[in-house]
Amino acid sequence: MKIDKQSKSEVRRLQLTGGSTYIVSLPKKWVSVHGLAAKDQVRIEWRPSGNLRVTPETTSVIRRREVELSIEEIGEEFLLDHLIGAYLSGAQIIRIRSKSGFSRAHRKIFRSFIQTTRGIEITAESDKSLDMLSLLNPSEMPLLSSINRMYLLVSSQIRDITDVLTGSDSEILDDAEEREKEIDALRLLIERQVGLILESSRLEDSMGTNRWEASEYSRIEVLSPDSPLIACIPVWHASMKLLIANLRRYKISEVHQAKLQLQGAIEELVNFENGLWDEKIGRVNALFMDRLSESLRRLCAYSTDLAEILINIHNHRNSIEVML
Repeated sequence: MKIDKQSKSEVRRLQLTGGSTYIVSLPKKWVSVHGLAAKDQVRIEWRPSGNLRVTPETTSVIRRREVELSIEEIGEEFLLDHLIGAYLSGAQIIRIRSKSGFSRAHRKIFRSFIQTTRGIEITAESDKSLDMLSLLNPSEMPLLSSINRMYLLVSSQIRDITDVLTGSDSEILDDAEEREKEIDALRLLIERQVGLILESSRLEDSMGTNRWEASEYSRIEVLSPDSPLIACIPVWHASMKLLIANLRRYKISEVHQAKLQLQGAIEELVNFENGLWDEKIGRVNALFMDRLSESLRRLCAYSTDLAEILINIHNHRNSIEVML
């Protein structure tokens, strides 16, 4: 059953019954859409903003989001973009159609899409149509668990790169590309989870965060022993450890400490880059070290963004609404 996109807002008058109870009637269409009847229960929640939220406590209606894509309409060059867009929209079913059939290039794109997402499988396939189903229940992997898993992968990758730069065997980076793909898949999963939370109050509760915080979390990105290029990595590790821990424990002083450490590391790297071209190390080496330093500096900057997001959340949680 398709839900129309007409206005879902109505103004209704409060009524006083029994001399002490205020009631407001529910729109008949809303009751019908949710499969409710007289004496069925609804849950009424008083939100921090002061608004009331009404949700059906028991409903026989089951919904799922479906997206249908026509290759003739979107073009092969944008097929992967539209598949990812459908995934991020929260679609449980993605249907792809082609009047002329699927080429090898199309099927390669399908495989790439499945590899760069989580829980997507092909359930039906023919020469001119293909259906994909999302098997992952969003509430089974809380948002903070996804973020923590992504942090562990990035941290492991950076640690191995550090070991190689200080003389370890480069074979430990053989699976680096696979880990990067897993990190990308988690990033897309987080964006999908945030979108679902923003649309569903039930998921907001089951995934352990509220809509405002979810929108903030979605903005998270992810030589010689005395060289600033090596020295900044332990600082990054220590700072990220504090920040990830504070996704749950909210000690704002630790967030401040982490941000100061990261800002110090960024300043050290900027100074290193500025003085790099004065050293007699050759243009090739200077270019390599400059690019490496820039990457590490951006890594620290992304972590600083996380610190600022946690500060935003801290202030939101400690804000109060007052009557004027």
